[in-house]
Amino acid sequence: MDNRDCDSDIVSEDISVVNRIVCKEIITERLEKKTQREGNQFVNIPPITSIDNALHIYYSNSEIGNKEISDLFGRLSSATISRLKNAVRKEMDRRGIHSYGLYKVNTAVAFGVWGIDVTDLEKRRKKLKDLNLQ
Repeated sequence: MDNRDCDSDIVSEDISVVNRIVCKEIITERLEKKTQREGNQFVNIPPITSIDNALHIYYSNSEIGNKEISDLFGRLSSATISRLKNAVRKEMDRRGIHSYGLYKVNTAVAFGVWGIDVTDLEKRRKKLKDLNLQ
């Protein structure tokens, strides 16, 4: 048996082992990310009613309550509003952010938990104005 053949077999086996380890790490990482996303998405987030309304609520309120949440998402049941606010409260507790009002939640945290990207909304609003669609 030639020494080069033996070395190439060892190298092939090493590469195979490395590939399996890397694949396992990638799969584990993806599962962790999926779990994190699912952790924030236990509440079905309704669509916002309008870009202007969402931006107005975001910039005019440091904390939002039932009225602002209803304005943001449209008509919702009180149970849905409670689930939305509870998701935000959990994140606020995790970050150590306290609310000033008993029935209100931090606006910036709420928009983050609900996946509302204010920067993206501003770009979309600007684009609509540039196209004279708003």
